[in-house]
Amino acid sequence: MNLEDNVNKYNNYVINPLTSEELNSFLDNKSKDIIKYFIVKSLFSQPEPKLDQNQIPIQIPKEHVEQWFTQALNVHSVGAGSYPIDIYNLEQKWGADIKMLNIKIDEFGNITNSSSGEASLGQKFTGPGIDLDTWFAQKEYEKIKDSWVNLYNEKYNSIKDKYEINKIYYFFILRPGTQVEGADFYFTGAVINLDNLHKIEVNKIRTTDKSVFLNHFIDNDYGNTKIYRAKKRLELRLNPKKWIENRFSLKISTSFQNKPINLRDDYTDSYLDDRIEQLKNVTIKFIK
Repeated sequence: MNLEDNVNKYNNYVINPLTSEELNSFLDNKSKDIIKYFIVKSLFSQPEPKLDQNQIPIQIPKEHVEQWFTQALNVHSVGAGSYPIDIYNLEQKWGADIKMLNIKIDEFGNITNSSSGEASLGQKFTGPGIDLDTWFAQKEYEKIKDSWVNLYNEKYNSIKDKYEINKIYYFFILRPGTQVEGADFYFTGAVINLDNLHKIEVNKIRTTDKSVFLNHFIDNDYGNTKIYRAKKRLELRLNPKKWIENRFSLKISTSFQNKPINLRDDYTDSYLDDRIEQLKNVTIKFIK
């Protein structure tokens, strides 16, 4: 299958991956430099583990990642609050919902076959959210699916006129779950096609009394969606290895190291200055 066939295949879903070429079209050299700058700042702020301690997860607030793109792409920020999109480009008529997801890596920094962390695509405690427990108890899975598909449709259709946009994207930053030396970030994205919502079906094989899994939201090779009873929300998980192998991502390699240290024993007045000096030698590169 050539690249064009591969792309066309994934236009049949609600969430359709963007190719590395499409991702690159959003980023000029200045955009990449700004994102690299923010990644260095974020990594530098991660606390060092102790010598006898396991590596700790990398934590970067969602609001910070939204600001990376607001600055890097020179677009408008929607602002704080629960909105379907985080940024929009008025000139090019598109908006984007930005998400950062943890991905699992092995001890050598390689991506595993595991799913990513979850991303919320919609949460509702009123209306259908009130009836959700009852519907699960009665195994009304079609009704659950229809209600959440309608919520999703209303969520994104409601902003098209307000922000004068024609296309809506997801931008994902995939971050390594732990601070393994040489671990890389990945920039991925997808375009939303609301016209394909009528194709959504209940995945009867995977559905349980706790979650309704859905087919045709996203290709099963690239992720899965489910309506999660406990949190009353529609969730997405990606299969990052597939996105990376099939050129639906841009790799952001980094040489930053956050080596374990017992600061009570080894901290000195020059430690901060030494660490800042080390930043000058850190390399961050975008790789197709």
